[in-house]
Amino acid sequence: MTNASAPVYCSEGIAILGGSELEGEGWVRRTVTDQTRIDELIEVYSSLGFETRVTGLDPASFGDACTTCATSACRSYLAIFTRPAGVSR
Repeated sequence: MTNASAPVYCSEGIAILGGSELEGEGWVRRTVTDQTRIDELIEVYSSLGFETRVTGLDPASFGDACTTCATSACRSYLAIFTRPAGVSR
């Protein structure tokens, strides 16, 4: 039974397009963010010595309660992955 008063965080359980493959190659999911912040985050992670990869969200992974916002999020939010520079698998 689900606790109706428990908080629900939208980023939990949302699949990232290609996320499993990226993680298999040593990439670590860092965050899901608005497209307007991606360039800033890439710059920050790059300055810290990380390679970065950006990918979209999978609209099929949103729950039944998410309809309009899932469609909107998939268009305006992206996931960023990092790994130490020079690592390849």
